[in-house]
Amino acid sequence: MDYNENNLAYFQKEMAYLDETRALFIKNFPKVAPFLDTKSKDPDVESIIENMAILTSRIRQELDENIPLIAESLINILMPSYTNPFPSVCMQEFALRDDFSEKKEFIPKGSIIESKPINGVACKFQTIYDVNLLPLKISKAFMSNNKSDYLLNLNISITKDELSTKELDTNFLNLYLGDNIYFSSTLLMWLKNYLKFIVISFEDSDEEIKLGADKLSLDEFDEALINSDEFGFEAFELIKELSYFSSKLNFIRINGLGFLKRFDAKSFNIKFVFSKDMPNGYVPRLEYFSLFATPAINLFAKGAEPIQNNNKRSEYRIFIDRSNINAYEIVSITKVVAHSSNNEKRILKNYKSFERFEFLNSQRSKDYYFVSNKIDMKLNSYKEISFFKNDTKEQTVSIETLCCNGDLPTSLKLGEINKIQNHQGVVTKNLTIPTSVKRVNVDGNLLWRLVSILSFSYQSILNKGSFLALLNAFMLPDDEFLKKFSSSLHEIKTKQIHRVDGGFAKRGVLCIFYIDESEFESLGNVYVLGINLAKFLSKFASINSFCELKIKCVKSKILFDYGFLSGTKELV
Repeated sequence: MDYNENNLAYFQKEMAYLDETRALFIKNFPKVAPFLDTKSKDPDVESIIENMAILTSRIRQELDENIPLIAESLINILMPSYTNPFPSVCMQEFALRDDFSEKKEFIPKGSIIESKPINGVACKFQTIYDVNLLPLKISKAFMSNNKSDYLLNLNISITKDELSTKELDTNFLNLYLGDNIYFSSTLLMWLKNYLKFIVISFEDSDEEIKLGADKLSLDEFDEALINSDEFGFEAFELIKELSYFSSKLNFIRINGLGFLKRFDAKSFNIKFVFSKDMPNGYVPRLEYFSLFATPAINLFAKGAEPIQNNNKRSEYRIFIDRSNINAYEIVSITKVVAHSSNNEKRILKNYKSFERFEFLNSQRSKDYYFVSNKIDMKLNSYKEISFFKNDTKEQTVSIETLCCNGDLPTSLKLGEINKIQNHQGVVTKNLTIPTSVKRVNVDGNLLWRLVSILSFSYQSILNKGSFLALLNAFMLPDDEFLKKFSSSLHEIKTKQIHRVDGGFAKRGVLCIFYIDESEFESLGNVYVLGINLAKFLSKFASINSFCELKIKCVKSKILFDYGFLSGTKELV
């Protein structure tokens, strides 16, 4: 342990404690310990006591300073991804180049896009959803009405002069509703609750194609921003995503569009027909919508600088780029491999993570590594790695990581994430400014909060106090969404119900959340919250059960019914 300004404070506390206990001991047993009397002033006794105070103060200081490390290790065993930083996220849009000869381009999820360089470093993002890119764009967006219905009109134009709808090879279109909190959530609520049907019409044609409301789907957009580890805590990632990047939810898919090939038109109109008028002030704008967008997260694989493990240090700092330390931040370690030589023969050894206990089952190697999070003098976080092995041979260690660019992406402006690899005929730009990195401050208090809620059951989380305690443990303490939700939640009521699913009767739980909608920007925000809550609760129901969620708005008396979702928790 390094010496610092806290050493003296710990020493003084230990001396005060020893003086108190010495006086108490002398008072109770005066004949047994006459040399402990403070009046004796024996220099040898005083020296022994002072040296004892130094030892005990160092032990106490060591324990206090290492409690966060112990807490972090325990948390990593229980929830491997909990202490990892949550990287920057943005919304990315794609389009075909005008001179691109192909009619379409498929951009798979996980594709890498890059920003313009910042201090010589280009920030890397990877896409979350698949994008089926076509030569289409939205040219108009407006509201209209007839005698009984209310319509949202989107005019879709083909961007290539030589093509028409008959060359389009698609059965669906994805539609991004924008990042405006009020407009996107309100439209999503209208599409799911008040949509009667969808009408597709064409220029220079009187024929219209009517699609049922069931052709509109949200189920294709469940891909997580970060794939969670095991142990069933992926449910809390849903709430984190809602808090950190709610725009991820603002997608719909229109299915059943294979008939477009039957028509020879340069444009077509999509009309969403509603049974209820949109709220006052809702005016759709062209810039809200996009046909070819996806969330993108600042997360990418990168190897760390090799470490020379000469057995002379207990910990080694992991550097991604020593010359540009602030440009990279490690999210997680994916692989640790050691290289050594024995009589000119190269030996490879895979280290296993201590928290995963895989080394206990290994027949070849019992070696493992341990990673700890540290904070430097400038309050920048970094990771150190320790190696535990059965020999003393020097090794060169290679470490594979998942990285982000730390706080660097927050310096980017709209349109500055504009490069994509392996797709020469595609242009791209970010529609939103990247969010800031979210980091967890691990300490002893956090550990005990987490331990206290680890024994939660499905029934215990359906209590207002327990439910909010869960969210407080898994979210950042200053999170605005958490504050808003905590103040708006009035009550949770539950009861056992039965439903028929696939010809079988199931017993499940009906949950009714009573929420003050005035705490939110709009009713649409409450509705979108319910979509995630329904998925969240289903994660805790067993596979032979279900959860049905309803949200009752306490002021407007509006009731949102999300239907029942079958449980996903495996039976033990």
